[in-house]
Amino acid sequence: MAIFMKYTSLLLLLAMPMLARGINEKPSAAVTPAPAATPPKPALPKQVGLGLKDGDRFIFIGDSITHQCQYTQFVEDFYYTRYPQMRLHFRNAGISGDRAADVLDRFDDDIAAFKPTVATILLGMNDGAYQDFSPELFAAYSKGMLAIMDKLDALKVRVILMGPTMFDHQSFTKLTPERQKNKTPTNYNAVLAYFSAWQRETARTRGYLYVDMYSPLNSVTVEQRKTDKDFTLVADAIHPGADGQLMMACSMIETFGEPRSVFSASLGLRGQEWKSISAAAAISAISGTPGRTLSFTFASKALPWVVTPDAALGAKLLHVGHRYSQESLIIGGLGNGRYDLIINGNPVGTWDNMAFGRHVEIEEDPDSPTWQAGNRIAELNAKRNAEAVHPLRDLYSKRKGKLREARTKNDMKLFEAWLPEFKTKATELEALADQYETEIYASNKPLPLKIEIKPAAPLPAKPKAIAPKKAAVKS
Repeated sequence: MAIFMKYTSLLLLLAMPMLARGINEKPSAAVTPAPAATPPKPALPKQVGLGLKDGDRFIFIGDSITHQCQYTQFVEDFYYTRYPQMRLHFRNAGISGDRAADVLDRFDDDIAAFKPTVATILLGMNDGAYQDFSPELFAAYSKGMLAIMDKLDALKVRVILMGPTMFDHQSFTKLTPERQKNKTPTNYNAVLAYFSAWQRETARTRGYLYVDMYSPLNSVTVEQRKTDKDFTLVADAIHPGADGQLMMACSMIETFGEPRSVFSASLGLRGQEWKSISAAAAISAISGTPGRTLSFTFASKALPWVVTPDAALGAKLLHVGHRYSQESLIIGGLGNGRYDLIINGNPVGTWDNMAFGRHVEIEEDPDSPTWQAGNRIAELNAKRNAEAVHPLRDLYSKRKGKLREARTKNDMKLFEAWLPEFKTKATELEALADQYETEIYASNKPLPLKIEIKPAAPLPAKPKAIAPKKAAVKS
């Protein structure tokens, strides 16, 4: 009853404006009925990794460690093979010896002109001047870094801060006096740790992503020196070698949250018929004899990330193929025995039925056509970096030297007279890099895979050992 009275009172309250107009008032035009409630919008798909889009422009800002064109090349290889349906553009903007202030000198033509949408910043190794902590040097570093961030923010670029890499004090003690010259790096690895911590907090307050480049290199070095006291990832104390640069790339990919697996295809017997258990949309044309042979077509959406041979140790220590580029086949229901795996007519390997039932991985198998396609991309990008990207960074390094000389002499005429030559050569190298990128995007499309599993030929029988004849015993 109480609910009824409350409801009646509400109706009367809503009717009061109509009663106030008077009962003799002519009725107004028909009232348009209220529109039906708008159905809720479907939930947006969860962002994968960085959520890069077709046409995004990714720039790596840094010093000589970026100028090396190694961790940047590994990251490029990952994105070229993992997202072949997108056209992403990459630019290395590292210069040997750079501090944060130097980046500001070249910001407009080396960074802003590229029109980046995503930027990583890896600076700090040179900013501490290879000496114990200096408040003045840190103040200059933080001021320069913040100025770079402000400029990128003004361009609406998505910024990713990356802490400086490690300084290897043990490696430094083994350098010649000439290579140790002008460096007194007492506690320098700790200085870089401080710079890294400042970057982490700055990223938090500014809403940026932060990549820890410092800890992984230190952790692996400490662990490996338990069994090899001379182990190092940074032979000259400053610049990580290819293995260390691969670890840097893995730190980035892991922090970005990019997908770790290329594909996982699973099939098994249902009664007396082969059926797809997972990735059903990608599997077709299934046929074969139950428990003995199997054939199907698989449409993969990506290629495996293949690491160049110079970083083989880093790939082994981090299990890069398994952790970041897994291609897995699971086949249940095969009868006891050994089976050959054949992909697009190429024998890839032989495993027993138990291994196929657990899972077989092919991402690091050079006989696999997917590995070969991924390796082709790695080789093309290595050429792109060696013939175009690295020479362009050398050219910008030359620009920095000429600019410093002009400022020292307080005479900019020679520098300005050289700029047309610089721009012509830079344009040529950028065009060559674009040409290689076009070739990469023409080659990175995965092809349908015709996968066959057949009983392997029996292993040759081992010859029986023949017992030596005993010498006759004379009576």
